[in-house]
Amino acid sequence: MQELPDLSGLSSEAKDALIQLLWEKYQTLSKRLEAIEKRPKKTSKNSSRPPTQGFKANKKEQPKGSERREASVGRAGGGRQLHPHPHKTVVAQLSCCPSCEMPLNVTSQRLHSRYDKIELPPIEPIVTRVERYQGSCPHCSGHFVAPVPDELSPGSPFGKTIERLVAYLRYGHAISYQRLSRLLRELFNLSILRRCDC
Repeated sequence: MQELPDLSGLSSEAKDALIQLLWEKYQTLSKRLEAIEKRPKKTSKNSSRPPTQGFKANKKEQPKGSERREASVGRAGGGRQLHPHPHKTVVAQLSCCPSCEMPLNVTSQRLHSRYDKIELPPIEPIVTRVERYQGSCPHCSGHFVAPVPDELSPGSPFGKTIERLVAYLRYGHAISYQRLSRLLRELFNLSILRRCDC
């Protein structure tokens, strides 16, 4: 039906039929609209929309100062948290004035700043020299070589810990042999290259 027919020329039964037809179409369209409204909103995750048209979830705003770290003395507004148990403490106080060289009282000086300096201890390989002795029994003339523990058996000069580290770096991280030898030399003062006697 394109246009509404002239209602004055319609009989009472024709008007009832027209109302019935329009009511059915209205019901069909209402059901379609409800189905559309129940669908989830289209985003880049559930449709073909590009990710730039997606939306980000709102971040919960934290009240200012709720999780502030204790600032190290001398650093306004924050800084790295000081270690609770430093291995060593260096106290820098003057016994005399740097300008006029007059003696100073230690109690008159106040703390200016406090901070940590963190270093790794020097790492060096532990080298165990093995000296195996051999000989002959004077009683039975049997030849012997003194046994050693399995971890000190002859062969590769490198122990299990070095073998595991090298295998992990070489095959787990695909580090080239040249870079691996340089890394071990610089970090552990350990040379894994053979010396050429030529």
